[in-house]
Amino acid sequence: MKTLKKINKIALFTTLVLFLTVYLGLLAQIPLGVIQVVSAIYLTIKTYNKLDYAKKHLSNYWIITIVELTLLYLQNNYYQTSNDAIEWSLMMIFPMSIAIYFYIIMKKIVGQHEYIENHEINLKVKPN
Repeated sequence: MKTLKKINKIALFTTLVLFLTVYLGLLAQIPLGVIQVVSAIYLTIKTYNKLDYAKKHLSNYWIITIVELTLLYLQNNYYQTSNDAIEWSLMMIFPMSIAIYFYIIMKKIVGQHEYIENHEINLKVKPN
């Protein structure tokens, strides 16, 4: 899980740096999104039923992500607008906010999971 956290950190901060040039930042959001969705699937499978924090925040993450994707789909296919504020919000601000939220909760989930694993190992192995 530490590797997962490092990959997400590199992808997030690379995307944030690439937003200095808006075009490259928007392109970098694509692999960032894929990395974070795959990471969220892995965390959901591994920790969802084990940690209350993970259950609450991963549920929030999935709801927010599905709502964002639905809004983006609706805006592009049914409610096309020339309002730049709406388009920039849906393409840049909301996805990056979700990415930062996921990174924050992932750090805590990974930390709790490793803490529990270390203590379970210490409880199972008793010195003679």
